[in-house]
Amino acid sequence: MWLNLVVHMKRFHALEWEDLPWFPQSWRDYGTDYLRFIATKFDIYKPVLHLIKQGIDNSGQPEWIDLASGAGSGLINLAKALKSDQPNLKITLTDYYPNLQAFENTQRELPGIFEFETVAVNALSPPEHLQGKFKTIFGAFHHFRPNEARAILQNAVDTHSPIAIFEPVGRNFGSWSSMIFVPIFVLVFTPFIRPIRWQVLPFIYLLPIIPLYILWDGVASILRTYSEKEVHALVAAVEKSDTYAWEIGKTPGPMPIFYLLGYKK
Repeated sequence: MWLNLVVHMKRFHALEWEDLPWFPQSWRDYGTDYLRFIATKFDIYKPVLHLIKQGIDNSGQPEWIDLASGAGSGLINLAKALKSDQPNLKITLTDYYPNLQAFENTQRELPGIFEFETVAVNALSPPEHLQGKFKTIFGAFHHFRPNEARAILQNAVDTHSPIAIFEPVGRNFGSWSSMIFVPIFVLVFTPFIRPIRWQVLPFIYLLPIIPLYILWDGVASILRTYSEKEVHALVAAVEKSDTYAWEIGKTPGPMPIFYLLGYKK
């Protein structure tokens, strides 16, 4: 019964530690490294490949700007799948707290495809040289309060930029049940996550603060996610939203990816 209540509750902007400016950079970077590892290891974004293709096609150019990238999320697998159809594909990683070491590793894995911004990029108003291109946000839209989330969509419309937003968690049974395994996954997968961040290891295996922080932020992320109804309300509040075609939905399966795709009609 309690789970049913939580699933149907309204969005709640719970505290996420990694959003705090004073939060240790090495811990934040490890958190984004962990999410990137999970997304790549389990290829969680594979079901949205067709939406990425649609966004790129509607942009009219093989350039793709990823906002709030963290450590690059699951873009490696998507880039590999797109490479044959898009030989000139360019993906630029950006973040307000750029994880430069992870960005460099991603660039080395697929040289010639990935680029990155070394300075902070605000997803609400990216710099001019990133405008007018296909934009994505993977697993980070929940970080933004409603007025900020609406501003991101407004900026896409104002700059004629196709935009796609993907959330791998939501207020559903699958997401809540997956949280049980987070501390175990952190302990088991850490030796395989690159780069190895030696300074965080004591806080994983001796004093397990980091597994608890990852779990906390995971739960907070679920509470922060926007429902389909709430996303429709955000879109409706965007000026000139009727000049864009919007697709809002989720992929099938027990762990759906919730998505929003918008492009100029």
